[in-house]
Amino acid sequence: MNLRPVAVLAAIAALLIGFIYWREHAAMPAKKAPAKVSRTKIAPAKPPRAKKRAAAVTPAPPPAAATAAVPALPPAAKKQKGPVVAIVIDDFGYNMNNVDQFLAIKEPITLSILPGERYTKEVARRARERGDEIILHLPLESWRSDVKEEAVTIRSGMSGPDIDSKLKKELSDLPPVGGVSNHMGSKATEDRKVMTDVIKYLKGNGLYFFDSLTSPRSVCREVASQAGVRYARRDRFLDNDNDPAAIEAKLRDVKKLAIARGRAIAIGHDRKNTAAVLAKTMPEMSREGIEFVYLSEMVE
Repeated sequence: MNLRPVAVLAAIAALLIGFIYWREHAAMPAKKAPAKVSRTKIAPAKPPRAKKRAAAVTPAPPPAAATAAVPALPPAAKKQKGPVVAIVIDDFGYNMNNVDQFLAIKEPITLSILPGERYTKEVARRARERGDEIILHLPLESWRSDVKEEAVTIRSGMSGPDIDSKLKKELSDLPPVGGVSNHMGSKATEDRKVMTDVIKYLKGNGLYFFDSLTSPRSVCREVASQAGVRYARRDRFLDNDNDPAAIEAKLRDVKKLAIARGRAIAIGHDRKNTAAVLAKTMPEMSREGIEFVYLSEMVE
């Protein structure tokens, strides 16, 4: 028997079996490879998720309350004023004799103007043109019998409506003002009923009261405080003695008071010597550290 054909057939069969085996087994990794690749492609997507987790666990800034224990920086220091002085000049309106001299003074002066006098409106107009402060110098009843009172004087025994009517008329003689002072008034400023009516009217019109303090028994401070009306009072009269040397000595006393207390308010009158001394002495006091202000800056 010739075995060569049989061997050839066996070899062919072996090749077929090997080819089939290769198809069934060697080709399988090629199918599984994409699965591995897909896992590799998904992996880069993980970093964004990791960032989100990191953001979620990052501590938030502490609330304001948590930092309250840390001392804050001190506020910037405000510029402190030196000793301040307000000069009020009473009794304008009777004439124009000294108005130019007072208005020529470069330091602040508050002009207290009487109502219903011949030059009331003209003095007020000129003072406003220069930018000076004006107030109503309100005539009130005095204990003195040796002085002539104005016809518009408010007296003890007047009713509230009568007082309101007089105040309304007297304020209408001037441009709008910020406050009212008493002219004379040693009796009226001791009268609680009169001053309650006066202060009540001022409150209703947003005005302050400046007490010339013509009586040591004045009730004005107490009444103004109870009503919630701004108030100030005179510390010194400058020219009860009309001698220039005496007026200058009073101004130096005002300076000492302002340095000791931080502030002072002085009253002078519409007189030639008073104007001359103020024109000379106020600039000197200013150079020495005194700051002159309008009365409205001193009421409280």
